[in-house]
Amino acid sequence: MAKHQLKPFTIYCGDNLKMLNEIPDESVDLIYIAPPFNSNRNYEVFWGDAQEKRAFNDRFGDAQAYIEYMQPRTKELYRVLKKTGSFYYHCDWHASHYVKIMLDEIFGANFFQNEIVWKRTSAHNDSKTFGNAHDTIFFYTRTAKFNFKKVYTPYEEEYLKRFKNIDSDGRKWTDDNLSAKGLSGGGYDYEYKGAI
Repeated sequence: MAKHQLKPFTIYCGDNLKMLNEIPDESVDLIYIAPPFNSNRNYEVFWGDAQEKRAFNDRFGDAQAYIEYMQPRTKELYRVLKKTGSFYYHCDWHASHYVKIMLDEIFGANFFQNEIVWKRTSAHNDSKTFGNAHDTIFFYTRTAKFNFKKVYTPYEEEYLKRFKNIDSDGRKWTDDNLSAKGLSGGGYDYEYKGAI
């Protein structure tokens, strides 16, 4: 028998409000959703072997209409989430601030665990706006006793070279200058209260 055996899972395609009726209360360990972002756009995607075209409309009119669409779905997702489970809501700048308020109301603000900022791309110049380069993933739980396994990966050798000092407990540290002087975009001297 394999050391690590994967548990079976089910992928549901379609509107989750309808699909969630088939799922019993408090039966799901982890929920990640990437719903429409309220981007005011229509999308078409070719599925599988590119013979099936799927499309969805991401036009809700305004933020209130978007939240009214997502709220019953999110309440159902909350219903099926185990007390030890975790919930991740992927969104972007179009409605993230409204989504956070909705999630605080459904899960309770005390069960907001973190905001994960996912940098999608390097900086770029969107026409007449600041560059939209990241998405947000809100992480919530139903209770304070939730399952979360930290994953550690070894540091790259090049990264570790920066830490030349070792403290009395054997931990490495560095005393680098954090001022950015002389680096690209830095190196400026400013006077503040008589000091440079």
